[in-house]
This record gives sequence, structure tokens and C-alpha cells, in this order.
Amino acid sequence: MRGTLRWLLAVLLAFGLGALLIALTLYFPTRQQLVKANATVTSQTDQIATLQTSNATLQKDLDSAKLHSYVLKALSGVQGASQAVAAGDYAGVRLSLIQASDALDILSGLLGVDQKDVLTAMQQSAAQALIKVKTNLTSAQPELDQLTNNLVQLEDNLFPNP
Repeated sequence: MRGTLRWLLAVLLAFGLGALLIALTLYFPTRQQLVKANATVTSQTDQIATLQTSNATLQKDLDSAKLHSYVLKALSGVQGASQAVAAGDYAGVRLSLIQASDALDILSGLLGVDQKDVLTAMQQSAAQALIKVKTNLTSAQPELDQLTNNLVQLEDNLFPNP
């Protein structure tokens, strides 16, 4: 009986040492790698969140710059048309008004619903100026002055100076 008990104790000790050896060589290093991997994933997730926030801010700034660009493009076209009227240049007036109208059309897609009515009125005013230019260059000047004032006011409302 003592011999069997010794063998049983030796087998249990061998299994115990084997389990300890497996734990030390496989389980604990793998667990440490898992902890490191989780820390890396957490760090990269935080970095992704930061980059997404930064991207959203940059996209907002880009959209604002694009909007401002088209407001200025429309304003430039209208002022160019005014100068062409003063110079008596029918082709210059027409080209400038077409460029301003194109910019106003693009603005129509970029602005919110609350600005649509104002923009529609400006588009109609530009079309009216284009029609008036065909009959008499100087008859379009009041429309051009009104368009200039409206575009300057729109720019001031959208992009107030600090």
C-alpha cells in the first residue's frame, strides 16, 4: 500500500509540476501579451476618436471656407459686371453675370433652408440684370448695386468679423 501511495504521490507531483511548467511557459506570457494588446487597442481607439474629432472640425472648416469662397466669387462677378457696365463692355457684363449666377447656383446647394429665400431673390435679381443688359447696359446698374449689397450683407451674416 505504501508503494502505491508513493507512486500516486509521484504521479500527482509530476502532473502538478507539468501544470506549473505549462502555466509558466504558456499561460502567463500569453496573458501578458493579451494585456499589452488590450492596452494598444485602447490607445489606438482613443487615437482614432481624437482623429475623428479633428477630422470633423477640419471638415466643418473646409465647408465654411468653400461657402465663403462661393460668396466671394458671386460678389466678385457682380462687381466685375458693375465695372464692365461703367466701361460699356457688354461681353464683360454678360460674362461676369454668368459667373456670378453660377456661384449663386452652387451657393443654393450649400446654404441652409433659412437662407434659400434670400438666395432665390439674388438669383432672380442676377437673371433680371442679365435681361436688362440686353436692352441697355446702364439699366442693369441698380440691380447690380442691389446684388452687391445683398451679397455683402450675406457675407457679413455668415462670416462676421471678429
